[in-house]
Amino acid sequence: MNTQTITLDENGKLNKQTVLSSLRKTFSFPDYFGDNWDAAYDLLLDYVDELAGPTTWRFSINKACDVNEADLAAWAQLMTDLKSYAASQGLELQIVIQRDSGA
Repeated sequence: MNTQTITLDENGKLNKQTVLSSLRKTFSFPDYFGDNWDAAYDLLLDYVDELAGPTTWRFSINKACDVNEADLAAWAQLMTDLKSYAASQGLELQIVIQRDSGA
């Protein structure tokens, strides 16, 4: 993965589908990816295991998008779990979220 900012919303919406689609594209998930939070976690663990030093993953959300709060909370928990796993392995993973104006 490069250092680009990963956009979590699509077509004015942020939900489980848009988040998983963004993760799939950004992290090049394989064709067998199951489009669920558990599968995303399992695949992202591989990226965490490969971290060579302190790493920051940057995500953005358009301020004007319609946010499914439950799906955003599930994504936030996924990121929290990945950060905890990274720390347990002696790795530093930072997660940054920014709200874009969409202009």
